Amino acid sequence: MGLLFITSVWGRVWCGWACPQTIGIDGIFRWIETLVEGNYIARKKLQAAPFDKEKIVKKAIKWSLFFFISALVSHTFYAYFTGAGILASMALSSPSENLTTFYIVNATTLIILFNFGWFKEQLCTIICPYGRLQSVLMDEDSLVVAYDENRGEPRKGKKRSSGGETGDCIDCYKCVVVCPTGIDIRRGIQMECIACTSCIDACDEVMRITKKPEGLIRYESENGLKGEKTIFWKMKTSIYFGLTLLSFLGLFLYVINRSELDITVLRAHENPYQVLSTSEEETLIANHFTLNLKNQSSQEMEVDIIRTGEMENSEIEIIASTLPGIIPPGEAIKNHVFIKFSKSVLGKKRSRYFKLQIIAKSESITKKYIKEISLVGPI
Repeated sequence: MGLLFITSVWGRVWCGWACPQTIGIDGIFRWIETLVEGNYIARKKLQAAPFDKEKIVKKAIKWSLFFFISALVSHTFYAYFTGAGILASMALSSPSENLTTFYIVNATTLIILFNFGWFKEQLCTIICPYGRLQSVLMDEDSLVVAYDENRGEPRKGKKRSSGGETGDCIDCYKCVVVCPTGIDIRRGIQMECIACTSCIDACDEVMRITKKPEGLIRYESENGLKGEKTIFWKMKTSIYFGLTLLSFLGLFLYVINRSELDITVLRAHENPYQVLSTSEEETLIANHFTLNLKNQSSQEMEVDIIRTGEMENSEIEIIASTLPGIIPPGEAIKNHVFIKFSKSVLGKKRSRYFKLQIIAKSESITKKYIKEISLVGPI
């Protein structure tokens, strides 16, 4: 919802200033490229030059740094799933001990290297759907990177029919050369434009050299270029803004009202029940559950299962060897819980609902949670 609102008002500022693809290219990989090979003019000359010692050394240094950054990003990404400590121990051990992880991390590294090292803005123009989406979100009042045709035309070498003077554009093509997607912004708003403003910087530099006012290419709306008033608030914009506020409000209420202890009870993967013993008097049955407890508060929490007198009278016994347990803030623990009961507890049915009671204690709260589970056994 926020993306819809931002695009309808400020155009593709997400693409140019917040998208991870753009940030990764401009903030890391292109910065390394400039550091090793020089500015875009020097890089273009190096690319056209034959393979000599200088070109081989520079290319080797650049791609080595690209590979190092790609590997770092890949390992960081995978650490979200395994934990940094576990991943570090995996990296220091033999690849044969963790072949799946080894293949995944290396494949991710190569994909990142290919994307940021070579594919770059081609992803924005070929794969990313946002460029197509923007055309239905933007209108004449949306802020875009635009060329002021009234001021720039006719370009150098073309005379005005009225006074015989040329516009401010000297047709140097610098705006085209620096464009990462290869468009000519002077042809109007185009789907490939990611609003990175490289053309604005290049054009302003030329305007300063030619002693002309900056802003021939600038952030402006189509109505602004025509000299008309740009209308910020309109029905479409208000709807997008309202939906964005509702989304944030929903998220805020969800976070504020969430439980301090998140409880997930799952039946274990083996058989749904086990018959422990059988006699003429009774049949003992056990159900195995996995209890996942996550401390979502900012305080250390002690958790335990409440074993009530009612359970003893109903011949239900809970076995949880790891409880009571201490959970640090933001952490989670996994427990195996066995519930042992007599077959008579189920009656004539195959299952019975049972309320598992869990108590959580911290410095500020003592709270009881109830999770309903199903005890099952043979008919």
